Amino acid sequence: MNPRLILGLILVIAAIGVAIALRSSADNKAKPGDVNETRVMSDAAIGSNWLLNGRTFDASHFSPLQQITDKNIGGLGLAWSLDMDSAMGVVSEPIVVDGVIYVSAPLSKVYAVEAATGKLLWKFDPQVRLDQAINGSYSARTNGGVAVWNGKVYVGTGDCRLVAIDAATAKKVWEATVCEPTQTGITGAPHVAKGKILMGYNGSDDGVRGALIAYDAETGKEAWRFWTVPGDPSKPFETKALEMAAQTWSGDGWWRVGGGDVWNAITYDDATNQVIFGTAGVGVDYGEFRLIKAKGDRLFGECIIALNANTGEYAWHYQTGTEGVHSENNHIVMADLVIDGEKRHVAMTAPKNGFFFVLDAKTGKLLSAKPLVKTVWAASMDLTTGRAVRIPASQGGGRQWTVHNWWPMSYNAQTGLVYVPTTDRRGDAKRASEAGEGGEGLFGRLIAWDPVTQSARWSVEEEIATNGGVLSTAGNLVFQGQGTGEFAAYTADTGKRVWSVKTGSAIESIPVTFSVKAEQYVITPVGWGSGSRLFAPARTMATPESKRGPVRLYAFKLGATTPFPYPKIVIPPVPKPPEQNVSEEIIRKGEKLYGTFVCDGCHSPNLDGSGAWVLDGAVPDLRYMPHDVHKDWYQIVLGGSHWSKGMPGFADPPKFAFPHEKMTVQDADAIHAYVIDGAWKAYKSEQAAAHSKPEKQ
Repeated sequence: MNPRLILGLILVIAAIGVAIALRSSADNKAKPGDVNETRVMSDAAIGSNWLLNGRTFDASHFSPLQQITDKNIGGLGLAWSLDMDSAMGVVSEPIVVDGVIYVSAPLSKVYAVEAATGKLLWKFDPQVRLDQAINGSYSARTNGGVAVWNGKVYVGTGDCRLVAIDAATAKKVWEATVCEPTQTGITGAPHVAKGKILMGYNGSDDGVRGALIAYDAETGKEAWRFWTVPGDPSKPFETKALEMAAQTWSGDGWWRVGGGDVWNAITYDDATNQVIFGTAGVGVDYGEFRLIKAKGDRLFGECIIALNANTGEYAWHYQTGTEGVHSENNHIVMADLVIDGEKRHVAMTAPKNGFFFVLDAKTGKLLSAKPLVKTVWAASMDLTTGRAVRIPASQGGGRQWTVHNWWPMSYNAQTGLVYVPTTDRRGDAKRASEAGEGGEGLFGRLIAWDPVTQSARWSVEEEIATNGGVLSTAGNLVFQGQGTGEFAAYTADTGKRVWSVKTGSAIESIPVTFSVKAEQYVITPVGWGSGSRLFAPARTMATPESKRGPVRLYAFKLGATTPFPYPKIVIPPVPKPPEQNVSEEIIRKGEKLYGTFVCDGCHSPNLDGSGAWVLDGAVPDLRYMPHDVHKDWYQIVLGGSHWSKGMPGFADPPKFAFPHEKMTVQDADAIHAYVIDGAWKAYKSEQAAAHSKPEKQ
């Protein structure tokens, strides 16, 4: 045969071989964001990825990975860290798919990060507007996370949009309007069920009518919308369920207060093909809505609700709350428990009011409920009526602080325990307890709760009242970040602390774990964040030092030796405030108006804010106001010169929250006097502390 012909044949065969190899390599390369129902089911027992919020459809926040155990965790070291350019901390739950981490940050920004190295692959900015609603401005400052499905990444925005992003190119694929941006915004993460993206929004405390909406994951077309509370009764109700719910409301103009938002607690139960979700409460304590007194059970506020995942049709509800006790439903975990010798498929949840509920997943029947800590509003739940047995005021009953907030718990079927991040209160606290996140004597408590016996197996006290979400693993470990900045691991069976690192940044996020190239990683975002940073006292969430820590993503693995980048914390001094000579009456009037015009919803109650004059996406602490801002007070507070940054002008405030009420010059002066008075108190306290420190020899 001709040698040239032979050589030609060899080259052709070689070329074909290379082409086949390249094609095979391309086919084997994972498609970015490749998540579907089959993969979720197959990965459930393996744990290589973290494909959903909660990892699996049951939202257990448990991983079967056990390379890292309570026996070898002493060898856990820092693999890498990534600084994130955010003025507020990241609180979201990372999603990990085939070696890529997808995580969201304030202003609804989304990052894709290489899981093994921490290399930033891409960043998406949806360009959130801050100048449409007071609640929208607040909503944009935090973001609970993303969903990933079939090559797309989904994020809800602070201005009411659901955006689908191509996981490979970071280009927007579609967007849908979820809620009314002149009323509210989105803070929670999207969830997935039956090829649909489930999205809610916040606003129960702001007169916004709640709903859960399902969108086609491919096209963004709305599949169904379930309104959680009735609208104007002079108009037809959207569903029979709402017609029934309307019978539980009374009061002049009751429907105007809205309520029942679905911003966080959304779980898909594949066993019943139901979406089981929780709603927030009803009632507004500022603006003109505060004058509307809606009474009754006010369904479906403060409820756990089940819908058909395909159609959005109502299946059942159970109301965990009680009129007169403000509460909100949070994380819902599905599980199979043996109760009284019978296997039951259940939904488990712990609302703000402090009780741990176990419900039949198919019917919503209350199976059991007990308080996680010693609550002051109710002693027990009547299993026959499903209602709380209230503690009378004469026997010490009173307002209930938030026991379990939105941060997720974790269920480990191997230990049979649910690990719940809670807030407890010291018995020797002198003042009466306060509703919500504030109050005297509060501290954190991580509780290992047996849902069958409804009792604590063990608990760990924590310095700060509000701490991060929980991760448990088959390595007999429980991970949690704290407001102090400590990221710690405990044995799942006994609660013994076996590992920790002081990050220097308050941790209000959700840790996850995954495996890349046969190595298990544990990651956690850090940095003081969440909506609670705005409307709760800072002292309940962070220390003066951990407030100032950087916003980062940390990854840990066994044998890693990367030096930990301990931050150098600088606590800024309180600037000397301007002199003022006003009456105590004016200051107290300003304090009241500070609440009336919802200043405390962003700048924190009692002026206990961020501890700095921070800008670029965060909300500044008014006690640290520079002199030039004091001079521009009218222009900012009345005139709205900073509305593009989310600070409206209250001489003509956003109409949804304040249809008729307007701030006068006298009102603005009184609020300014209250702020200056608070600044002087902080300044003098700081000066006294500095003078009392012993001099270094």
